[in-house]
Amino acid sequence: MAFHPLHVIIAGGGLAGLTAAHGLLRAGHTVDVYERHDTVEHRQGYYLHVNPMGGDALERCLPEDLFRLYQATSRVNYVRTGSIVRDEQLHELSSQPPLIPPKEGPFPDTGVHRRQLRQILMARLDDVYHAGLGVASFAQDDAGVTVTLSDGTEVRGDVLVGADGINSAVRRQLLPDVQVVRTGIDGIGIFGRTIITEELQAQLPALLDEGVQMIVDRHGSRLLAATYRPRRPADEACAEIAPDVPLEPVEPYIMASCSVPPGTEIPPAEEWTLETAERIRDAMLAAIDGWHPATRAIIAAMDVPSMFAVPFGFLDPAESWEPSRVTIIGDSAHAMLPTLGMGANVSLNDAAVLVDRLAEVGRGERPLEDAIGAYEAEMRATAYPILRMASHHDENFGGGALVDLAHAEPTA
Repeated sequence: MAFHPLHVIIAGGGLAGLTAAHGLLRAGHTVDVYERHDTVEHRQGYYLHVNPMGGDALERCLPEDLFRLYQATSRVNYVRTGSIVRDEQLHELSSQPPLIPPKEGPFPDTGVHRRQLRQILMARLDDVYHAGLGVASFAQDDAGVTVTLSDGTEVRGDVLVGADGINSAVRRQLLPDVQVVRTGIDGIGIFGRTIITEELQAQLPALLDEGVQMIVDRHGSRLLAATYRPRRPADEACAEIAPDVPLEPVEPYIMASCSVPPGTEIPPAEEWTLETAERIRDAMLAAIDGWHPATRAIIAAMDVPSMFAVPFGFLDPAESWEPSRVTIIGDSAHAMLPTLGMGANVSLNDAAVLVDRLAEVGRGERPLEDAIGAYEAEMRATAYPILRMASHHDENFGGGALVDLAHAEPTA
């Protein structure tokens, strides 16, 4: 049976959009990806947890060698999966198993350096990836979608996929009633990374390598810490697996997010300077005064230029809508708080499910809008319960220990 390719326009060159692009190309469709940023330098984070949901989606969409490169540069396995809560002296208070159980084999539950993963996902897309051009609006008709770009030019496709994040222009037009809920997570929101030098390693107890850690006291201060130790150096892995793919070298590090004392001024991102970051790093040290020496060593050694603030938010999503030639994936559809480490994984899963449904269209197995409706129904059934769980951070990180601490009497 002949394959009838679609031309798919993807708004947004983040993890979900790029994964979808690879999967669609692999299936036999054509794509164009439009990313409003003209550089990959904008900060979205460092360490990214990838569970079997996200890993399976990458395997379904990526060329085989790029998938193996992702595996080779992922972090060595945790001793434990799930989340762990400790007190300020690193005594364990509680833990919670992962929402998605680990797989059997060498990659049960892993993590990556976000920027490296994005470099892998951008590999071999030069001809279809357009930086510095965002999708501004669209118009549908029976034969396709006309997309207006941020520079005023128009492009034409069979399908438009909004993968342009929590502030998605595609979603705003498709589902104008969906609201973004701006919020925070008590005690975290400023991220940075600390390189694991020999000197720092000597100060770190082995328990900090067991899994993702939330360290808390009874006064409201918190430190989120996750270690990244790659299985193989990037240059070695690239040379063996995918010599045409350049990856930046990444040393082992700890991604950390720490409280600051109440009243600490945190300016908008565009106003940050090196002095701002140094001041906030010192405020973090004040917030964890008296804590275990290893926690203070992590913050004291934080790479100050790596620090940035994350404006947390999530969507109050539409329960359903009529399927059309325009759809949404990832944060555009279900931006969520990072509580459960599921946002990126669900987004990658969206990409893989959409690719599967559009492959059915190419093979003539179902009509286009029926296939998109099937994707959207599956996306909602998978993502929405997780989004709602993630919005209850204290209840769902570490088995509710944060709720207990919030109601405990402070100790001297």
